[in-house]
Amino acid sequence: MLRIVWWGHACFELIYEDKRLVIDPHDGGSIAVNLPPPRTKADYVLVTHPHYDHDAVETVSKEGTAIVRAREGEFQLGPFRIKGIRLPHDEFEGRVRGMVTAYLIEAGPFSVLHLGDLGRPLTEREMESIGSPDIVLVPVGGVYTLHPADALESVTKMGARIVVPMHYWFPGCQLPLEPLEIFLHHARRLRVVRLESNQLELRERDDLPPETTVVVLKIPVGEKGPK
Repeated sequence: MLRIVWWGHACFELIYEDKRLVIDPHDGGSIAVNLPPPRTKADYVLVTHPHYDHDAVETVSKEGTAIVRAREGEFQLGPFRIKGIRLPHDEFEGRVRGMVTAYLIEAGPFSVLHLGDLGRPLTEREMESIGSPDIVLVPVGGVYTLHPADALESVTKMGARIVVPMHYWFPGCQLPLEPLEIFLHHARRLRVVRLESNQLELRERDDLPPETTVVVLKIPVGEKGPK
């Protein structure tokens, strides 16, 4: 079974074969009011780029945690087979905000793509390199990343079965991002499923929807909720 846990913003945890892989950990407080830091300790951490809201590795580290920052090419961390793909953080090929490393992660029969802070639509060559992942974790808040409409176009061209929005504004967020509803407006022709949890579990490939589906995970706010 693959479990995907969203810890808010761009931070996700993949749990497979009792190993925990965390991507882009944040510290909670520097991003939003009452958003807790990830409540987990990772065996492995991937960082897409060294910005404060993606690189708070100390929040999820324990003794022996392997930390990988912006690594391109193919490599393996425990049961996870990973490919790092270098992409621009802006529409000017990285000249403004630098570059990010997206990660294509295979866990058993499933493939998951974390697009980091992708700043422009993917090129045909980049999409060929990525292939057709089952699940795409995509930034949809614009401003620091690509426009929500461009985000939707990129993931639908890949043929992703599940699209999980991330990196967007919500009540209490201190970053000037667009809210989720902007992306959902562009995705109105797709099936949208809102879960009452910040977790998604997949046991076998038959659990994947037959058509592209937007899965909205619940924001893991603190005990008092967003302010």
